[in-house]
Amino acid sequence: MQTERIADKSHTGGRPSSILLHPAESIISSKQLGAIYTPEKTDFRVWAPTASSVVLHLYQAPAGGKPRLVAMRKDDDGVWEATILGDWHGAYYTYTAAGDDPRFNPHRELLDPYALCVTASDGRAMVARDETQVADRPSFPISEAIIYEMHIRDFTIDPDSGIQRRGKYLGLTESETHLTDRKDITTGLDHLVELGVNVVQLMPISEFLTSESEDLYGWGYDVVHHKSPDGWYATERFDARRVSEVKRMIDALHRRGIRVTLDVVLNHTFENIGEGRVYSFEGLVPGYYYRLKRDGSYWNGSGTGNEFRTEAPMARRYILETLLHWVTEYKVDGFRFDLLGLIDRETIKQIVHELRAVDPQLLIYGEPWAGGTTPIEISQKGLQRGQGWAVFNDHFRDALKGKVFNARETGFIQSGGHIDGVKAGIRGAITDFADSPLESVNYIECHDNHTLWDRLVISTIDDARITDADRRAMDKLAAAILFTSQGIPFIQCGQEFLRTKGGDHNSYDRPDSVNMIRWRAKAENNDVYEYYQGLIALRRAHPLFRLGSGDEVCQAVKFLEDYLGAPMPHGCIAYLIEDVTGRDEWLRAIVLLNANARSVDLAIPKGRWQIFGDSKEVSMMPLRLNTKLVIEDSASVAPRSALILGEERESDRGERLINGRRKTEQTEITEQTEKS
Repeated sequence: MQTERIADKSHTGGRPSSILLHPAESIISSKQLGAIYTPEKTDFRVWAPTASSVVLHLYQAPAGGKPRLVAMRKDDDGVWEATILGDWHGAYYTYTAAGDDPRFNPHRELLDPYALCVTASDGRAMVARDETQVADRPSFPISEAIIYEMHIRDFTIDPDSGIQRRGKYLGLTESETHLTDRKDITTGLDHLVELGVNVVQLMPISEFLTSESEDLYGWGYDVVHHKSPDGWYATERFDARRVSEVKRMIDALHRRGIRVTLDVVLNHTFENIGEGRVYSFEGLVPGYYYRLKRDGSYWNGSGTGNEFRTEAPMARRYILETLLHWVTEYKVDGFRFDLLGLIDRETIKQIVHELRAVDPQLLIYGEPWAGGTTPIEISQKGLQRGQGWAVFNDHFRDALKGKVFNARETGFIQSGGHIDGVKAGIRGAITDFADSPLESVNYIECHDNHTLWDRLVISTIDDARITDADRRAMDKLAAAILFTSQGIPFIQCGQEFLRTKGGDHNSYDRPDSVNMIRWRAKAENNDVYEYYQGLIALRRAHPLFRLGSGDEVCQAVKFLEDYLGAPMPHGCIAYLIEDVTGRDEWLRAIVLLNANARSVDLAIPKGRWQIFGDSKEVSMMPLRLNTKLVIEDSASVAPRSALILGEERESDRGERLINGRRKTEQTEITEQTEKS
């Protein structure tokens, strides 16, 4: 969600005065909760401090059948417990709860919020233990992360993808898949490896509401249960296979060098007593887990019906344990927090502390805004300074293509405006809202709002002079800026080959015909794909594009109008990046950006410059055919394009030339041998 609203910042005793506190506020438990399994017995524990009775319902099947009813006993910490002897692995269960609060319904069967596997949003929990092994995390620092956002179904459902288990977790484990009749066009997992991204961000895969029918489509933000994978993407919905299949998916990605972050929805759930949607929290402890107004109605800073009360002790504990479960059991590599602005600062602080203790390189980032009025102070951009978490840089996004809420507005890539905003983004927001470039997630498109290609069409459709060829050039220009800027780059799946949703800006409930990745588009727009691929390879090869601190950025990045004291033409940005860390094989790089519809000559510092990227391609080797574009202290930049220059160290340059000659000589010897 992209909407941001101002919160009521009035506080009493450190708490928002407009939140209705719960009678169980001071009742806290540290006991392990859920179904705690051993072959000899299973302990069932659930926290329901205001209930007068809780009954366990044990089933042998995922639906139907008569349950075994077990009355649970209550402890002083609000935990209800029952121990069942014997091996109950694979059994199904629910709870019913009763109490004086009229919001209790003793006839309503509820999911255990602490269950590790459930059958459906309104189904049954399972007693499950899965021992599927997951390969260790690929090891690289946060500064090297390149994030690729995907929806499991979108990425694998195309009939032309060559993927057998389309729309499923296991579809992402398949290798050697390719476009129908085109073995040269890889798809699925192999595409990710070929593209060069090293972090996959999965849109929500926790159990959500809309996914229980093949006729429906969902993004997953209508979350119901957080610890269980959703059954829509599993090969079987009514057993624990979803757990092992998610592990196999993460294992496959890890083995190919790709980390996995989960998009988690902890700011709200899809429960709402007034609308009759009660699944677990509101049925077990009515009124505790959500921020309520003085009149008992829900605060709705999420824009979807409620806000999870993250500051409540047992709610905070639930969040921390949920995240740690994904990190330890599934070896997930980090989290993107939906509407992070609604999670209170102390909870974020504890999240960072707990996760960094597991792995200092886990990615922690999110949306620093809310979707409506909230009683808490929003955890917004700027509050992450020095705190170990990152936020999406919507300032940079809007400067590049225009504000998302005005589809006709243009940005730098269409018309050369918003220069200052683009410059701030290039420097990793350290002159805007960040202390470090690693606090800024840089993006041009994501699942929300229009794809970049659709935005380019909509924002330029009234100008008859602009062609699709011009729009392709704008797209490449945007990519060049993204991957040469300081910060953490992020793209949406299909962005690398001009994904379109036909102009739909909010396709959360649209069918596959709108949302699916069409792999034939990769073949049709292969030049764009190869341009992205080249930029990613260049970024990964050169540390000067991914500096790790604000001080390094201040020392390294210099805009040429300041550095040379020469004015910059309209619609142009030029910057120098020096290797201040001594880790790069280049001494310096220059990136020249021209958003104009004509070529522009720009002044550059003198040096042994070679071209590694132009309007058509980006390469790890110098583009020798275009050496005429750089003459001493001037460079010619094509319309709507970037020119990327590198100055190699003399020793590295000499070694490369020698290696190049060796390869040429070896090729000649091989050719002569084949002829003879």
